Amino acid sequence: MTDVIQIHHVSIAVPDLDVAIEWYGRVLGFSDPKHFRIDALDARMAFIRRGALRLELWQHAEAQPVPAERRQPDTDLRTCGTKHMGLAVHDLRAYLERFVYEGVDIAGIQRSPAEPMRSDPNPLTSDSRPPFAMFIRDPGGTLIEVLDADALARVLPN
Repeated sequence: MTDVIQIHHVSIAVPDLDVAIEWYGRVLGFSDPKHFRIDALDARMAFIRRGALRLELWQHAEAQPVPAERRQPDTDLRTCGTKHMGLAVHDLRAYLERFVYEGVDIAGIQRSPAEPMRSDPNPLTSDSRPPFAMFIRDPGGTLIEVLDADALARVLPN
C-alpha cells in the first residue's frame, strides 16, 4: 500500500461543549468551531482546529464523567483503549509558565524521558531542570500530554 494515512481528528467527549471550546481555544489555541447537533443521539458536537489538527468535541446529556483512574497518567495505563493525545510544542517551559498562570490542571511533569511523570505542586520552582513532557487535564478531566518537540526529536529521531 502506498497511500498516505494521517490522523484526521481526535474525538473527546466533554461535559459542557461551550466550556470545552473556550478552554481548548484559550489554553491550546484551537479556534474556528463548526457546530453540529445530532438529534437522533441527543448530542451536540463541534469541530475545532489548530492548523491541520482537528478536535471533535461531543456533549451528550447522559455521558458519564471520566473515571478517577483515567484522570491519572499512571493509573490510566492500566485500562485498555485510547489513552490520550500528545502534542509536541517548542519551548515547553513557556507553555508550563502559561499553564500555571492560567490555572490549568497539571496532572504531572516529566523532567527526563527516563523518569516517570510526577505530580508537582510547584512546577516552576521545585526543579530547575526543564520539562520534557507534562500531562494536563481539560475541564472534563481528559488527559492531554504536551511534549518538548526538540527533546522529543532527540529521543525519537526520524
